[in-house]
Amino acid sequence: MGRDVLESECSKLSDVGWNGMNRSNKLWDLLEEELLNQVFIVGTSLRL
Repeated sequence: MGRDVLESECSKLSDVGWNGMNRSNKLWDLLEEELLNQVFIVGTSLRL
């Protein structure tokens, strides 16, 4: 196995890792937004 092949495989793996992290960050953003909406709804209904 040549060094170039090894390097390209490693860079593919790191790309996949970063893409996975980006996806999970987006998921967290969505979850956080949903939680904030729920808290806001509960807070406003308690004030009524």
